[in-house]
Amino acid sequence: MSEKISQTIPQGTREGTLPIQLSRRALLKGVIGLLGAFGLGGLFYGMYRFLSPGAGGSPVEISLNEIPFGGTQYFQYGGTPGILLRGEDGNLSAFSLVCTHLACTVTWRPERNEFYCPCHDGSFDPEGQVINGPPPRPLERWKVEIKGDRVIIGAV
Repeated sequence: MSEKISQTIPQGTREGTLPIQLSRRALLKGVIGLLGAFGLGGLFYGMYRFLSPGAGGSPVEISLNEIPFGGTQYFQYGGTPGILLRGEDGNLSAFSLVCTHLACTVTWRPERNEFYCPCHDGSFDPEGQVINGPPPRPLERWKVEIKGDRVIIGAV
């Protein structure tokens, strides 16, 4: 009771290969599975970034002599761009240069004495507080400690 199966090879294919036939259901399952994998990946990455802020960055050390009164010093802390501000009175402040709205990089405008985010026209004062625009929170502020002639940023 064996049936002989005849097979025709469509024109344009090599002998020994069959054309791929994909049903709409199989295609839809594949697309949904791919989108689900990307969604889960984004969720897990977001949880990782939330649970490990600063990505385990070690403290940054800068010589106090490199920063003039009223000057700035740029640096990287845990892979995040940052800025150290030294006021005319000598006070030091360190901030992340990542906007709290959509993670654009903000710039320091010394002539206006403010941080500016070019993505959506957001502004922050010298203390990192929102002046205007869509940012929902102030800039992230990092701990600054002075030991001798060294400034340590992010020290615990």
